Amino acid sequence: MRNDNTTETEPASLLPLDTQLLQDGIRRRRQHYSRPLKIRRVPMQHGWFWLIEGFMLWVRNPAFLSFLTICFIVGITVAAIPPYLGELLAPILYPGLLLGVFNGCRAIDRKRTLSPGLLISGFHRHAFDLLLAGFINFIVITIVLLGSLPIDGGMVWQLGVHAKMPDMAAVPSSSLYPLFAAAVLIIWGVIYLFVPQLIGWWRLSVPRALIYSLKGCLLNWLPFLIYAFCLSFFIIALPFFVINFFELIYEGLGKLVCLVYLLLISPALIASFYVAARDIFGFPRRRKHKRRPSSPVADEHRKRKAQA
Repeated sequence: MRNDNTTETEPASLLPLDTQLLQDGIRRRRQHYSRPLKIRRVPMQHGWFWLIEGFMLWVRNPAFLSFLTICFIVGITVAAIPPYLGELLAPILYPGLLLGVFNGCRAIDRKRTLSPGLLISGFHRHAFDLLLAGFINFIVITIVLLGSLPIDGGMVWQLGVHAKMPDMAAVPSSSLYPLFAAAVLIIWGVIYLFVPQLIGWWRLSVPRALIYSLKGCLLNWLPFLIYAFCLSFFIIALPFFVINFFELIYEGLGKLVCLVYLLLISPALIASFYVAARDIFGFPRRRKHKRRPSSPVADEHRKRKAQA
């Protein structure tokens, strides 16, 4: 992986307001200039390295990262419980809470102070952009799912919104919309992949974050292909074998073991997304400001203030 010896800053949502004492004695905000955002093109094998470093990052502090991940999952689940409102609330809160988990990963990675408040740290400065990104995500997914209602009898809607397996016999065999909807959602997932990190760390607007996220994925499609293949093994192939193995021992045990397995592995997988964003986009670095030289007027002002 790329090693960058330059000192990096905290996540943008956690930075305190920086001030400087001007010559008139008034404390004002000091503007910082970050290096321009550049998308890195990484080698193909980095797709596998992202998963390895994600697991290594989780091992460094498994309790804290697991705590943030479980709080994130519980928060999204609880937000989705209210009928009708939950279908809107959960997608809107998703980017901000996910950014909080990524900020926790960054705090572990940079050996910073850890606190439960990191889960909502994404909303401290970028609440509007994160909520707007979540609302746009909700609109896109809803349009795709609603388009399936007159074609497949709501099969895609039941599977995507209510997580219910539809009656396959009621779906017309000639309907290709489910495949089309799945392809559109996959493309949208690629566009949306790095939006929370780009908003929270690079302070981009939602449209620019969507554009840079898509560019980052397209420029590194080979690493993401390897990453998707390895990821599917951990979240699809391995749980399938786990369920079948434990179902032979006792009925219902396989699903319980698979649920525990997914809860244990989720923090490492989320950490791998953090590693991918760090590898492709890096972090903004602030330039140190030079102190303004003293002037006779400023010295006279300080003397008068001290005498008063």
